[in-house]
Amino acid sequence: MFSPKELIFATPTGLPNEIAKGQFAKGIWILALAESNQSGNTDFLKKVLSAAQLDLERDTLFAEIPESEPVDMAASLRIKPAAQVLVFGIPPKQLGLHLNAPVFQPFAFYGTTWLFADALSVLEPDKTKKGLLWTALKTMFLNS
Repeated sequence: MFSPKELIFATPTGLPNEIAKGQFAKGIWILALAESNQSGNTDFLKKVLSAAQLDLERDTLFAEIPESEPVDMAASLRIKPAAQVLVFGIPPKQLGLHLNAPVFQPFAFYGTTWLFADALSVLEPDKTKKGLLWTALKTMFLNS
């Protein structure tokens, strides 16, 4: 069969905190799908966050995750616990999470409020999806 030293299960090895940028002042993780030829994504994200009275560099840890690269978000949360995690264009399974996440609907999981949304390049030109995102962000950050 297999010896104890053989790896038979693929496990996420990447940790977003190894590539994340930001001061994390408000304890918010932001994970976005790394999209080539989409240099305006960060500017769009900054505008969205600004409307919710958040600053990307000061208030969050921001990591762009390549498509299909598995990451261990649970381990990252143990290292850098967060009040909220915003995920753009990355399926839960890629983050090592085995759950069905509703899109544009904040929910509590792992002691954190999560929000999954479409990739930034999909959101920016779509007025309806931007409205759904804005409603969710107001619920999470402005209705206190």
